[in-house]
Amino acid sequence: MILQTETLSILENNFKALQLIIPPSAPDTHSLEFYRSIISKSKDLISVLDTEGRYIFVGESAQQIYGYKPVELLGKRCLSFIHPDDQPIIQQCIQTVVAGGQPQVPPFRYRVKSGEWRWVQSEATNLLDDPNVQGILINSKDVTEPYLTSFERDHHQAYYRSLFFEHPDTVFTLSIEGTFQHSNQHMETLTGYSEADLETFKYIDIVHPDSLPSANMAFARVLEGEAHTVEIKIVTKDKTEKYISVSVMPVYFGGKVKGIQGIARDITQATEAQALIKEQAQQLNNILESITEPLFALDSSWCFTYVSSAFANFMQRTREEITGREIWSLFPKLSPTRLYKVCHEIAGKTTSVHFEESYQDTYPISCTLNYTLYSTSQGITVQFSDVTEQKHTQRELEKLSLVASKTINGIMILDPDTNIEWVNDGFCRLTGYTREEVIGISPKQLYADLQADDTLTTLFEQKYKSMKPFSLETLGYKKNKEQLWCYSDVTPIFNKEGELTNYIVIETDITEKKEAEAKLLKLTDDLYKQNRDLQQFTYIISHNLRAPVANALGLANLVQKLPKNEPTFASALEKLHTSVNQLDAVIKDINHVLSIRDSGRTASRELVNLKQVCEEVLESFVEEIPPYAATVTVDIAPDHNLLSIKSYLFSILHNLVSNSLKYKSNDRKLKLTIQVVPDDRGYIITVSDNGLGFDLKMVGHQMFQLYKRFHPLVHGKGIGLFLVKTQVEALGGKITVESAPDEGSTFKIYLGAKHV
Repeated sequence: MILQTETLSILENNFKALQLIIPPSAPDTHSLEFYRSIISKSKDLISVLDTEGRYIFVGESAQQIYGYKPVELLGKRCLSFIHPDDQPIIQQCIQTVVAGGQPQVPPFRYRVKSGEWRWVQSEATNLLDDPNVQGILINSKDVTEPYLTSFERDHHQAYYRSLFFEHPDTVFTLSIEGTFQHSNQHMETLTGYSEADLETFKYIDIVHPDSLPSANMAFARVLEGEAHTVEIKIVTKDKTEKYISVSVMPVYFGGKVKGIQGIARDITQATEAQALIKEQAQQLNNILESITEPLFALDSSWCFTYVSSAFANFMQRTREEITGREIWSLFPKLSPTRLYKVCHEIAGKTTSVHFEESYQDTYPISCTLNYTLYSTSQGITVQFSDVTEQKHTQRELEKLSLVASKTINGIMILDPDTNIEWVNDGFCRLTGYTREEVIGISPKQLYADLQADDTLTTLFEQKYKSMKPFSLETLGYKKNKEQLWCYSDVTPIFNKEGELTNYIVIETDITEKKEAEAKLLKLTDDLYKQNRDLQQFTYIISHNLRAPVANALGLANLVQKLPKNEPTFASALEKLHTSVNQLDAVIKDINHVLSIRDSGRTASRELVNLKQVCEEVLESFVEEIPPYAATVTVDIAPDHNLLSIKSYLFSILHNLVSNSLKYKSNDRKLKLTIQVVPDDRGYIITVSDNGLGFDLKMVGHQMFQLYKRFHPLVHGKGIGLFLVKTQVEALGGKITVESAPDEGSTFKIYLGAKHV
């Protein structure tokens, strides 16, 4: 009874709600059935909810739309039919309506009686204050099909937007006029232009002039409906040139091309790398083609991957006829050869092999080939040279070597660069070197560290370059460092084309002859020196001995005639004594000089420390140097040792230091320097001062003569420098002098004895 009452009340209220829905102009004479018929035929569902969201009125179209009879929904909460995920927002909308708001209710899922979820779009109106309704008027309609269609469109649109904007490459669209419309964020990275910058740009505005023909052709093709990819060059905003790969495709709308979409990728590095690889490949090809010797490469299947022009010419084929073909089938005569065996032995390994092989009818010509094979895991590279002529020449040389080996003279065969290719046994006996030690090197390298005659070596090289026969005497050294003088007879050998191929050198040992000549020269030099000394002694006797002898004879005759008790007798006797003393001094000087020459030839030599000798000399003047207020500088390394006669070195330095002290200038403080420096042959001893000096132009020719004095005001006998020169020569050296008046003198002594 209660339920019937509630139902009746609801129906009455529904009727009132229906009256509110009907426009005011509708006739009020219409019955309840009239309104019910209208609402039941409506595709929208009219319902009323209370503040708790329970149905208090449900239109009869509910059964048509959702499959529910109105009575099945009355009194139930609407949320119980709404998808759980959508309930919170619908609950919020109900609360907003109750509070007086007018929310936009989003589509939500509603479970129909079949259990299926349908999408519903509703509008809510607050009629709680209306005494005829006292509820929330809900106008709902099923929007499942349009919603799903819209959802799918949005879904696809999301994928498209993601593909457009999130693509790692640059994506853009062009109008059919070629104007930029849209682009993703990578466009600015690629070109430097933002989307706003490109609003008025056409593609031709950023394409490099060199690529415009390709770009225009690609644009025309895509307008004709052909999607494709093209590589072009563009100019960025900062004027940088880039290479890009662009895939362009037509955009259709209504069956017609309405635009173009493109995807661009920066391939600058790849393009430049490819260009570099291409250039390097071309360079490599040029290098390979510049190799005059035949060369080819095989892959792991024994097919030719590279054939040089030289190899194609050697095989009397074109490169096209060979490339890509399998070697053993193309040239079957190579199968039984050593080349075939070696190729199979090293296949797949990383190694190189060298060998020679002779052929009769395998190749187009009979030949002997020198092979070099380089093997890798990818294949084998083969290079060879035709050494047929060289082998023939070698055999001829071997015959000649049999003859040459029996001669006592040394014979060398040199290549055009004067490197030794072969020597006979006579050369080995002559020099002490084995054949293996000298093959491949230049003859001058054998003597380079032993100070061979550089002048002759230079002349020898000039003669070789003239490529004409010549003969020359040369000084070299044997392996044991002994000197070897040879008379070299050199003949260049030319091939049929007039090209130099070898030198034949025949060496005759003339060491004994040269030693005899050297001894003769030494004897001649000694005779010259002795003759010069005899002349000097003749001068001494004629000038220095004659006067005191004549005086002594005259005084002796006078003494005999004078009475002993007369004063003149004592005076004459005293003068006679003086003359005899002068005669004795001259004789002693001559004996001293002769003793120096004789002892210089026979005295034994010892290892002398030059600095120590110098210190001993200066020590002997320790009392004389301070009064002269002299500055003495000694520049001699402690390890300068010389195999010499110590007493001579002491005497030489003593005389030179004594002269520097004796002939110092009164206008300045004496500066004396003693220096020793090594040279190629021994040592150079330098003694220099800033004393009186002398005019070399006037007295240079008399500098080292006996009894020659150049400063009359200074006491001296004029024998010191003569003794210095005599002792220097006795040691096998020489002495030079540089001097100028009132500037000083510098004496340099060159001692050629071996130093340690």
